[in-house]
Amino acid sequence: MQDALSLLRLYTEWGVDTAVTDNATDHRLAEAGAFRLPPVREQGRRTGQPQPATAPLQHSPAPATPPAVQRPTPPPLVEGGIASLSESVALAQQVAAQATTPDALRSAMEQFDTCSLRGTAMHTLAPSGPFNAPLMLIGDAPDADEDRSGQVFAGLCGTLLDTLLAPLPLERSQLALSTALPWRPPGGRPPSEAEQRICLPFLQRAITLFAPRRVLLCGRLPATMLLGKDATLPKRDWGTLTLPNGPTLPVLVMRHPLQLRASPTARREIWQTLMMVMKTLRDTP
Repeated sequence: MQDALSLLRLYTEWGVDTAVTDNATDHRLAEAGAFRLPPVREQGRRTGQPQPATAPLQHSPAPATPPAVQRPTPPPLVEGGIASLSESVALAQQVAAQATTPDALRSAMEQFDTCSLRGTAMHTLAPSGPFNAPLMLIGDAPDADEDRSGQVFAGLCGTLLDTLLAPLPLERSQLALSTALPWRPPGGRPPSEAEQRICLPFLQRAITLFAPRRVLLCGRLPATMLLGKDATLPKRDWGTLTLPNGPTLPVLVMRHPLQLRASPTARREIWQTLMMVMKTLRDTP
């Protein structure tokens, strides 16, 4: 008896609510019949009207293949009446040069609608940190965590950065932080060369306004934008970064903190670069 009750309880948990007979029954058709209108022949018999001849069933022709849906043409990269990329870059340079403080630069970037990336990103990522910091870290394009939060080096990227800084006598609050682009490309795709050229004046102006003593480029994108396509990653020694109408600063290129997960080789290279940075900061007044 106990076995039978256990079996019934198991059936209940499985959702079994109908006994199985020797003849198979399609309960879906039985339930659907309750909502199905009676056929026309049955209606004719009930009213006593002669039953019309039934025409043979005609198979309706297969519907024509709908025309391919044409996707709307994406908005041009350059908007606001700007005719060419060179004019867009010139406008970005003009707007960036007019900013005399970090807050003014943030406002200028938030109102700059010539770059199409601004219209697809959730937030404008503005540089942050103290003036004349011993080091300014510049990362890649904003990732999803940074775009959602509006904070530079947020989410997993920020966690890995804190992991790198933990054993060093250097805290995040002492650093100036920035991303290579103020806006995240849609879906995290690589930014086009045109987008990089339009955003570059804002990055260069940010470095000038924050006036760090040294610059650390984390990843290939900031290295390419600021040093050119021939920039190697990572660099084994400090180089020079010349800003337009600005100072010349020592610069070093290392892997992005997210590369800590890539391989033991990447972790070793990142650690070696950080050791070089700390030795330089300790020996340089």
